[in-house]
Amino acid sequence: MSNFTEMHNKLASHLQELYQRHKDLDSLIEIQYNKFASDHEINILKTKKLWIKDEIHRIETQLKELG
Repeated sequence: MSNFTEMHNKLASHLQELYQRHKDLDSLIEIQYNKFASDHEINILKTKKLWIKDEIHRIETQLKELG
């Protein structure tokens, strides 16, 4: 397997994991919101979700550059 293919597959796999973590956090935020969790707890989850979204964008950009 070429270096290109290996790197592409590794990035694509990581990207799928990030999509799932982002989706899971979205669900958790909704659950916590409905349980009337503190704003602080919800903000922490939202910050984590934004960090994952940034990471997703970074990896998508890398994959586009690989072609």
